[in-house]
Amino acid sequence: MFKNRKEKVALYETIAGVQDISTLPATSLNIYSSYNHGLDSGKENYTTYDIFVAHVLKILLTYIIFVYMRLFDIHEWILHSVELFRILRLDVKYLIYDYVKISSSSYFQNLLTEISFYWYIATSIPGLFWRVFNPWSGSPIGLDQFLQHVPKSNIPTSLGLILHYHPPLLKPPPDIPQPYLDSDRKIQVPQKKDVQYAIAIRSEYFAQHQAHVASERVRLLREIGQFVTWCCLVPSIETVTIVEKKATCWEVEADFIDSVKNAILVELVALSNTCDPEELTKLKGLLPQIVVVNKFTKATYTVNESEVQPHEVTTELEDTLENIIAVYQDQRTLTVILCDSRVRITNYKIVTSKSDDLKADDPEFNIQFPPTPEYIIAPKSTRGFNHSLEGYVCVDEDPNKSNMAVVHFLHLKFGFPFFSRSLYHYALEKPYAPPLKDEPQANSTFC
Repeated sequence: MFKNRKEKVALYETIAGVQDISTLPATSLNIYSSYNHGLDSGKENYTTYDIFVAHVLKILLTYIIFVYMRLFDIHEWILHSVELFRILRLDVKYLIYDYVKISSSSYFQNLLTEISFYWYIATSIPGLFWRVFNPWSGSPIGLDQFLQHVPKSNIPTSLGLILHYHPPLLKPPPDIPQPYLDSDRKIQVPQKKDVQYAIAIRSEYFAQHQAHVASERVRLLREIGQFVTWCCLVPSIETVTIVEKKATCWEVEADFIDSVKNAILVELVALSNTCDPEELTKLKGLLPQIVVVNKFTKATYTVNESEVQPHEVTTELEDTLENIIAVYQDQRTLTVILCDSRVRITNYKIVTSKSDDLKADDPEFNIQFPPTPEYIIAPKSTRGFNHSLEGYVCVDEDPNKSNMAVVHFLHLKFGFPFFSRSLYHYALEKPYAPPLKDEPQANSTFC
């Protein structure tokens, strides 16, 4: 019986075995990583026909998964295309709303106005179509280009960005050989070349690990700086929550927070360098005061402090920063909240360690946890779709008023198309509202 069981396992692994497909979105097929064997477990002996049936079922399962994934891709493509056409329709509504008709008592004058209006709409649609279906791959050049790729209404006041740290996919290094006792109780010393080989492999492993951590930290800093800079240009956004589980960019309080602030300043300077004088004037009146809050340590940092500067800056860069910063001392405030796994673990223990008379309106909740944002977004990573909030925890500022957050896992990697598409997705979730006249808009191409 034991021999038959061993032969069954070997036969299953060679003929009916498949790889783990737990990460496959195929729940409708009722497929799991540990499903029944292809062979009947009730039999003692297996015939050639049984093996043939198991092999055919394995091939059939492969084709079913292939067809399902193709249908899944087509379904996703249709959904994304429909959303792009909805964005195009929304931009056309904005275009019609921005057009100002000048009424006249003359019939022919009104007729010419109507003709020019429809001609303007018809000639603008190809440009809108190209802008929607082929957005900028990186940061836009100039303020007007940025405002053209952002919806003019229904923008959330608070945003939450979920960033993911990619751990290194490296094979663990071997252990250093150690002396041991053989069967005769004699000490056996490993050979010198084996020890040197293990040390060399371990040194290479740790060097690659440190290089990977440094590259991931630079990537996260760049994404944080770009995202905060883009949010600065949207007046309705007041709070931005950055969630990164490992706290790679702000784990050490002193130097790492300075790196976050400098990353934001560098992106602001890079954007200002692409603006013409007219756009730069508008940009100075649009930028807010940026306040960075570490929710774990409760420390608050102001990005526009004079002592916070990049390590290597020129005189021109300092002048540019001063010109940008000096004009928004009395402007609105953009609060950037940094959250990691310690907020969920350590701060939760602090709250639960209080007395039993803890009430829902206790201010300790708002002190230890970030507020619930209206919109939570997560970009696609290089290793696939992100379907996790990375342990993000938040509370409602007012316990009597529940905030329903919109969570969207985008199919786009991080970049300006991701930011623009996410705002349009939120705007399409709400009923259409005309843009406010006091909001900054891009310069129109028609006068």
